[in-house]
Amino acid sequence: MEWFVKQALACPKTGTAFAVVSGVRNLDLILWYRGDYFLHKGNTLSTTAFGIVANDRKRDIYVIHAFPFSPSLWASFSNNIQCPGNTEPFIHGCTKKTDCRFKHCPYGAMPEH
Repeated sequence: MEWFVKQALACPKTGTAFAVVSGVRNLDLILWYRGDYFLHKGNTLSTTAFGIVANDRKRDIYVIHAFPFSPSLWASFSNNIQCPGNTEPFIHGCTKKTDCRFKHCPYGAMPEH
């Protein structure tokens, strides 16, 4: 099954992420996941017998839970998850790096000194 990523959020407190994905017949889900790859808006995601493939490459992505999409649920996540990259995805530096559980910033930011 193939999915198209419409929106994404990183949660630095937990080291997990959320993505709104759209599948066949415009079925929208919110995926809560962790892994070595951060899904960005515009990515494609496929489930195969070998695991999850993002943008035509096998990735170590573990889906913790899938929720039916709800605008109010997504707004709640968006309003309560504090990551500078969620609102400004082209950040260069991050002041929250000391509190972040991601080994590498999902948005590519470097820690500010």
